[in-house]
Amino acid sequence: MLVRLIVVALFAVQLAAAISAGTAKNALRLHNKYRSKHSAPALKWNKDLEKFAQSWANRCVFEHSGEPGQGENLAMGMKDFSGAIGAWYNEVKDYDYNNPGFSSATGHFTQVVWKSTTEVGCGVKSCPNGKMYVCSYKPPGNVVTPDNSFFKKNVLPN
Repeated sequence: MLVRLIVVALFAVQLAAAISAGTAKNALRLHNKYRSKHSAPALKWNKDLEKFAQSWANRCVFEHSGEPGQGENLAMGMKDFSGAIGAWYNEVKDYDYNNPGFSSATGHFTQVVWKSTTEVGCGVKSCPNGKMYVCSYKPPGNVVTPDNSFFKKNVLPN
């Protein structure tokens, strides 16, 4: 009975395990490297966002959480956060600064560099279909209005 409890406890710890401090530092560094190219201030790491992102990644389901009050980027199958965050940022090539606004082809990029976003937390889980990466952001980016004024103020050219 005691062995069974220990195994269950170890499994529960593994499911809730957060990313390492080094991985968190690297994910934050990568975000801030890309943000600096667009005159966006550096993000701070938020442990609550990390916990949420990790719990969402643990589901191994490639769909957005819809969590109110926060933004979110997802990636699956990348080798590491460098690949995931780099892929999100690479959408910059499709963003039209002369016609700013939301597009599913550039939404990851715009969330990464969104000037008003101040905090990020990320999680990763090895899933049957590959690694699932989730980063959560506060306040959220990609705020859509009829005149796209928030995009004009928050997604600046490099």
